[in-house]
Amino acid sequence: MTHVHRKHVVMPEDTLSFLENYQRTHNLASFSAVIEAAVLALKEQELRRQYAQYAADYTADPQEQAEAEAWLNLPMQDIP
Repeated sequence: MTHVHRKHVVMPEDTLSFLENYQRTHNLASFSAVIEAAVLALKEQELRRQYAQYAADYTADPQEQAEAEAWLNLPMQDIP
């Protein structure tokens, strides 16, 4: 069962206009759907940032590379 929560949000007029326009141009059923799309985009952005950080850490530390390869059970350089 999905739980629904209500929040009161205050934002600048230009942000609200952008979101309302986004709803219209993308044929989203509700303003909540716009907020959900925005949250999904933020989650994806954060995941990309975390992967980039992992890649930076991975290439910088041979011990981390060995642990990652052991955990994944394959050499990381073989991953495209």
